[in-house]
Amino acid sequence: MMRFFALVVASVAARIRQLIAFRTLLKYLVLKEIKVKSRGTYLGVAWTLMNPLFTILVYAVVFQYIFRVTIPNFLAFFLVGFLMWLFFSRAVTAAATCIPDNEALVKKSAFPLEVLPLAGVLYHLFHHVVALSIALPLMLALWGAKVSWHLLWVGAVLVAFVAFTLAVALWLATIGVFFRDTRDILEVALPMLFWATPIFYSPDMAPDFLQLIVSANPVSSFIGAMRMALLEGQAPSAIELTLMALWLLLMLTSGAWAFFRYRSRFAEEA
Repeated sequence: MMRFFALVVASVAARIRQLIAFRTLLKYLVLKEIKVKSRGTYLGVAWTLMNPLFTILVYAVVFQYIFRVTIPNFLAFFLVGFLMWLFFSRAVTAAATCIPDNEALVKKSAFPLEVLPLAGVLYHLFHHVVALSIALPLMLALWGAKVSWHLLWVGAVLVAFVAFTLAVALWLATIGVFFRDTRDILEVALPMLFWATPIFYSPDMAPDFLQLIVSANPVSSFIGAMRMALLEGQAPSAIELTLMALWLLLMLTSGAWAFFRYRSRFAEEA
């Protein structure tokens, strides 16, 4: 058992060293996405700031002055879940076609193919961090978020959530090579998962027959942990930390296995 564990650790370390060796390619792919998406617009990359700012302002007006939701500090409560969901859904959707979309690069160049889903995750992480940099000060100053040393958990939960999202991206990148309907299925499945995620509501508000689904939703534990640190000024509960660790371990192990098991066929199938 110890020998198997040592081999796994050695393999992971080797892949990390290889990714570091190709960091220039990774940086190029991320910057290319940022530049391509803003090309031809008047504000360019500034839209990265304007988009989340406008979104936050719209939801502030709608939920504070129209719906008058009774959840305490609802706007901060909602934004924590909504921004995390946007990052997750956009990153995994992009991963589903990241290999076919880069067919020429996959077939003509030798590089670690995990760079492609990782670049997609980092690109959407860039937008997520920009949105957080706008939302967090507003939450702390106006919308009830608490200042305490437990805010350090925000960074820890974010790192874990990014790793979980990358694990899901590895799975979907692999499936997307062999099953081209993956992205279309995600367009149906992700909205369903959205409503099964406690973004607009707290988990205890879900009816009894949905409690199990909400609890089993892996995204729920990450959102709950982030809300606990930000809005309650407390460390995430032991249950949330355990669920996060279990989902992270399960998805990273299985996602990496699937990706590395079938990557040799990506060039011929892309």
